[in-house]
Amino acid sequence: MKIYEFIATCRSGHHSVLNWILMNKIGFQYNWEYKFVRLGENGMFHLSEANHDIPLSFEYIDEALNQIDTLFVGYEDTPWDYTIFSDDTTYRGPMSFRDYKKYDMEYQGRFVLLRNFYTNLASRLKSNENKMFGKWNNDQVHLFDVGEKFIFRWKSQARACVENKVQYLKFEDWLTNKEIRENFLYDNFGLKDIYGIDGISGTRSSFGTFKGVTDRDKEVEIPEEVKDLIRKDSELHYLIGALGYEYKNI
Repeated sequence: MKIYEFIATCRSGHHSVLNWILMNKIGFQYNWEYKFVRLGENGMFHLSEANHDIPLSFEYIDEALNQIDTLFVGYEDTPWDYTIFSDDTTYRGPMSFRDYKKYDMEYQGRFVLLRNFYTNLASRLKSNENKMFGKWNNDQVHLFDVGEKFIFRWKSQARACVENKVQYLKFEDWLTNKEIRENFLYDNFGLKDIYGIDGISGTRSSFGTFKGVTDRDKEVEIPEEVKDLIRKDSELHYLIGALGYEYKNI
């Protein structure tokens, strides 16, 4: 079983990037309605939000184990080194669930899909304002963390990128830089970008439109307590700049 692991924060645009990879790998996109899905007849499966209800994640894997050739595993809102497979041949993060050595795993790689801190934050704030999502296991509204936990997780992922501990692609480069986008796809998956990004979809936009996705922070007001956290976080300032993003005085 070939395993690919993807790390991202919610509202980072990563579903669009994943759909672009899938489009070039299997020829069609996924609508992200289900936690576990079989992608065609080639033995490829996708496990979304594997860190949410870990026993259920393993239940799905176990049920389809004899059919799986390639498994894409997505983690949302976790540190960069999180994994449900705490095997010595993969990453052993501080939040790893347990040893799972019964799988014959061919580990293919770990990828961080990152978005500009400010636009990621703005999208989470807007989603909370619009009460867009329910919790996965009940009928309550799901509100994304926009404070310390979000900042910690964004920094964890960003730090791993800056320190070259992981392969990564910035959402903004995927959107606007054809060369970076194509190199990422070929270097990590051995695929050429046949389809481009026109027509690639993700999940619902927090703002109701995909226009202006790189300027979302201009469309929301950041709460003062969150501004205070940002202002005093020197590591956050450093990581924003080290990744080629612009630090904003707020």
